[in-house]
Amino acid sequence: MTLLSPAMGALLFAGLAVPLLALYVLRLRRTRRTVSSTVAWTSRTEDLRANAPFQRLRANLLLFLQLLVLLALGVAVAQPVVEGWGRTQGRVVLLLDVSASMSTRDGPGGATRLDQARTLASSRARALQGGGLFGGGVPQIMVVAFAQSPQVVLPFSASLSRVEAAIAALQPTDERTLVAPALELVRAHRAPADEQGTPEPPPAIELFSDGRLLDADSAPLRGAEALTYWRCGRSDTTNAGFSAAGSDPQARDPARRTLFAGLRNFGPRAVERRVEVRSGGAVVAATAGPVMVDPRGSDASATPGSRRVLLNGPGAAGCLALSGVPEDPFGLDDRAWVVQRASRPLRLVMLGSDPSLEALLEALEPERLERVTLDQMDALQQADPAWVEAFDAVVSVGSPPKSMDRGRWLHFGPPPVMRGLNAFGEPGRDFAVSARGDHPALRQCNLNEMLVSTAHRVAVSAPWEPLVEGRSGALVMSGPTPRGYAILVAFEPADSNWPFQRSFVNFTAQALELLAGIGDLADLQALAPGDMLQLRLPEGVNSVTVEGPDGRSERLAARDGQASWGPIRRVGAYRVRWIGSRGQAVERWVAVNQFDQGECDVAAVESLELAGSVAASGGAQMATMELWPWLVGVTLVLLALEWWVHHRRAMPATARGLSSAP
Repeated sequence: MTLLSPAMGALLFAGLAVPLLALYVLRLRRTRRTVSSTVAWTSRTEDLRANAPFQRLRANLLLFLQLLVLLALGVAVAQPVVEGWGRTQGRVVLLLDVSASMSTRDGPGGATRLDQARTLASSRARALQGGGLFGGGVPQIMVVAFAQSPQVVLPFSASLSRVEAAIAALQPTDERTLVAPALELVRAHRAPADEQGTPEPPPAIELFSDGRLLDADSAPLRGAEALTYWRCGRSDTTNAGFSAAGSDPQARDPARRTLFAGLRNFGPRAVERRVEVRSGGAVVAATAGPVMVDPRGSDASATPGSRRVLLNGPGAAGCLALSGVPEDPFGLDDRAWVVQRASRPLRLVMLGSDPSLEALLEALEPERLERVTLDQMDALQQADPAWVEAFDAVVSVGSPPKSMDRGRWLHFGPPPVMRGLNAFGEPGRDFAVSARGDHPALRQCNLNEMLVSTAHRVAVSAPWEPLVEGRSGALVMSGPTPRGYAILVAFEPADSNWPFQRSFVNFTAQALELLAGIGDLADLQALAPGDMLQLRLPEGVNSVTVEGPDGRSERLAARDGQASWGPIRRVGAYRVRWIGSRGQAVERWVAVNQFDQGECDVAAVESLELAGSVAASGGAQMATMELWPWLVGVTLVLLALEWWVHHRRAMPATARGLSSAP
């Protein structure tokens, strides 16, 4: 049992018990009066000792009952709590997970896991710091919320009310769960060494989460650090939802699009989902009935069951909302958004010469296809650096031009000199080892048969990302340039067998479609929670307005043709607006979806392991029982008993005699 306010209870008992004892020890000084006889006072002779200021304290049932009443009140004010945790000395960090998986509704009454974490953390804070006005202030508590990035919600504080207010103010996000940055943030707030140079012990870390930590294997505890894991959520909760979504134009009917959606099932049993597509709130496409999604394998680490769905949708520009019916406890991946830009012929520039590429570009029937040499490109860019921005993409083969800082580029051959691209070694033979099949430029691209005779060796780092990895380096990579975007292929088509494969046609067409879409918005259209929205804007744009799914708008200032906003916390469709150089209103959409497999597998972890060390378990639930209501009830019973004894003694002797007469 823990007394949360012992000082106040002891003060109340001592302050009332001493006057009560004085009433029984001190005698009242009475007024002297002359009477005719004292015969009738024989039964009251004991009161003759009242002339003395003090008398000997004798055993008295009323005094005993009254002391019990005061003792019960004092203990009640001390706020005793029966608990099984024990109290932690020193500093404590309450680390609360606010990531996407914590929005799973598998708690009592449909409560989310974040609701459970708030309740458990508040109860833990009351147990650590004490409760009430006179509660103790040891240890100090810091509140940290974390998802993809951590945030100190409340620095170390001894105020229980501030701690509880900080916990109650936590807001959910739809981001991934990374605990390593949160641990580094906690270490940065460690107290410095004292005057003798003795380092302060690390704070005790109490983690309130479902354990779905994507970087648990690379987040070790250091030194004397201790972490207690309080599990939120059920370990048998399953989930099924979208794993991908997109649309492709139909060659036969430009007014229609083929919508595709990938469904994923993490449960041990097959599930049925009906897919509906809405535009402006109205259903514009749907599956004929529920589709069956295969279950996961028998092992929890097995690949989830999957199903691909194709729909015939509208081709109008805008944002389409996909929903899986019915929803399950984790609703974030039961919805997905797809952005469609207005279909129009491409405007392309061909730099260099390659017969297979030229034939493919002509087959795409672009609105404009301009051919230039390397010298002409350098001269045009020197005369007007923004010349290439008038085109949807530049397709270049061979040596890169002097500058690729502006515009959208699909380049085959030696990589340009840019930050994050590190060429090494001599060109040689290579083949595809792995590829990002979920990337928009690589959908339906089977690269197993691709062989390259002369591939340039390239190692990539941020902001570039490899799309196709070879045996000796990246074969295909993408990334932003200072005022544009580029997709780079580390070899020329003529130095491989790729032009003879269907994947070459699919890749080139999809890469150009992607780059053209980037030109419309000046950035990628599909983002994940936690990403930054990087906008590269047309000339003459000074400000941008971003409207989120909740309807709230934020105005951004543009500088040097660029603007950024984020990190994006919630999934949904974001509307981006600006006024063009000619005064025209421009509107674009950005889709933010939660497709991360690790985050969408929402079964809570029973026992948490961080880089080989098992965290102490706080249990799935924490139960405390406050005893003061029971003590107040005992006090009322004692008062009733004291009242009965007092009135029993005050009853006249004659009345007692009459009541006992035969």
